[in-house]
Amino acid sequence: MTGSESLSGSWTGRFDYDNIAFGTPVSFDAVLIETGTSLRGEVVEPNTFRPEATDTLLAVLTGTRNGSVVQFVKTYTDFEDTDHPRYDGHVNPTATRITGRWHFPTKPGIKGTFLLARTAQAAVRKQAEAAMEMALEV
Repeated sequence: MTGSESLSGSWTGRFDYDNIAFGTPVSFDAVLIETGTSLRGEVVEPNTFRPEATDTLLAVLTGTRNGSVVQFVKTYTDFEDTDHPRYDGHVNPTATRITGRWHFPTKPGIKGTFLLARTAQAAVRKQAEAAMEMALEV
């Protein structure tokens, strides 16, 4: 991967717990903005763990990207908490998927895997751009 494919855009995702006793898989939607090596964004997900909060949770992502390596922190905006999940992942060569692991720094037992995929419309656009680039190279 050259690292030139921007991660900016709409994504859909899912995070899983290593220990199902902590919860079942959770699907979410995200919008990412990549500027240089900085990565930020917003997440909307169903509330699966905060009974005092609304049915939907909002979070802000802040992090970095260095080539295919992505790291970010997810900070929920609907409630106060001092421990925010950390995400460490890798971008595939076409910048259409990000996979990796997440964890809470002060809760070592609560951790798991995650997957982000460009939304269908964005993925089709990326494939068309890649096909056009290949045609121009010939």
